[in-house]
Amino acid sequence: MLKNILNLQGVEELSVGEQKNIKGGNIPPDGGCGEYVVFNATEARCLAYPANLRPVYIGSNQCSILMAPC
Repeated sequence: MLKNILNLQGVEELSVGEQKNIKGGNIPPDGGCGEYVVFNATEARCLAYPANLRPVYIGSNQCSILMAPC
C-alpha cells in the first residue's frame, strides 16, 4: 500500500490475509440457470456486462444480471 494513503485520517492497512481474501474481476457470481443474481459492482462495471445478461444497476453498488439459461 502507498504510505501516503496510510497517512490519511481513519485509514487502516489491511493484513496480508485480508488482502488475499479480496475478490475482484468482472466475472459474475454463480447462480442458477435463468435466475437473476444480485452482487456488488460499480455502475460502470455493472452496465459493461453484455446486453443478453440484462444488467441493471440497482444503486448502492448493487448490480443485477440474468444468468444464462441451461
